[in-house]
Amino acid sequence: MTLSDLKNKQTLRMVGLMTGTSMDGLDICVADVTFAGDSVQFRTVGFTTVLFTEKLREDIRQALAGPTHLVTRVHYDLGRFYAEQTDHFLTDAAIGDIDAVAMHGQTIHHISGEATLQIGEPSFLAEVLTVPVVSDFRARDISIGGTGAPLIPIVDKWLLQRETEAVICLNLGGIANVTYLPAKNSNEDLSGFDTGPGMALLDEAANHLLGDVLDEGGNKALSGTPDEEAVAHWMEDSFVIAKPPKSTGRDYFGPAWLEKYISDLTDWDSSDLLASLSLFTARSVAVNCQKFLPIQNVEEIIVSGGGAYNRAVMKSLEKEFSLVSIVTSDTFGIDPHMKEALGFAVLGAAYLKGIPGNSPSVTGASRPVVLGKLTV
Repeated sequence: MTLSDLKNKQTLRMVGLMTGTSMDGLDICVADVTFAGDSVQFRTVGFTTVLFTEKLREDIRQALAGPTHLVTRVHYDLGRFYAEQTDHFLTDAAIGDIDAVAMHGQTIHHISGEATLQIGEPSFLAEVLTVPVVSDFRARDISIGGTGAPLIPIVDKWLLQRETEAVICLNLGGIANVTYLPAKNSNEDLSGFDTGPGMALLDEAANHLLGDVLDEGGNKALSGTPDEEAVAHWMEDSFVIAKPPKSTGRDYFGPAWLEKYISDLTDWDSSDLLASLSLFTARSVAVNCQKFLPIQNVEEIIVSGGGAYNRAVMKSLEKEFSLVSIVTSDTFGIDPHMKEALGFAVLGAAYLKGIPGNSPSVTGASRPVVLGKLTV
């Protein structure tokens, strides 16, 4: 099928791939995507998460600050991993007739509004699956003055905007980001930005203190007591207090951040530190929403991402947003783990149809543009 055929096809069967700032594995979402005016209809065909091998996960962590040869090798290792695992999933699930793949890639470094690097060579996917692959979504937005991220807000608009009620979509991946969706019948603009850490600092601390990839379900954090004085100090972080548009990554909210603010992790009781970081994550979200969004108009906060399953963070969010209802995205038929992979499936379909995928009111870009680059 030619690119012209894909542009004119009403419903596209897309594979969306996401390896986010949690750096734990590959999310694969297959969905039938149909654009209908200012909204998108989708039908989930299949979804899975494939965990990274321990070696690949450690190589990615090292690549965040690693030498050029390591970044280069991991770029190709990830590309092979994407292709092999996607091919296995499609075969095992007996899913056929794929039109295209959209992959975000693994963010290695992001300088808001200046430069960004996502790795994972798309040629392997194009070769194995013999379909077009759309990738490198952030670069075009940066080229016209945008921050390059977050990019999911326009997908939130297409999928979840309501006629008469304003809502906030909160994604808790490694980094936390929010989308303010005004009611369709209002004159307000869509807005969105990164608020600070999602699970990144919690996962780093769990790795150091517990020897685990994460604090499963936030169980350890729930047994601890947050240090309010420490959290108040962390809330003075320059990114947390900065005005939007803004975006960040694990290169900022990762090991370097912990070294800057916590001189020795072993001085802390592990439960108390995890409880404190959970509160910091929730409070940085809440304060940013209160300062930079019309929170008084919001009826509901819709949470997605792995953090939706962290009971310590969710409990803190409920306290910080005591007057707003908090639900998870599965209430609307979107698995919280699947949300971003689905989002890039939609953005990939937008590329193929020539539909702009950025939102200038979110990123500060000078105009709407089609996002992505094509590998065939």
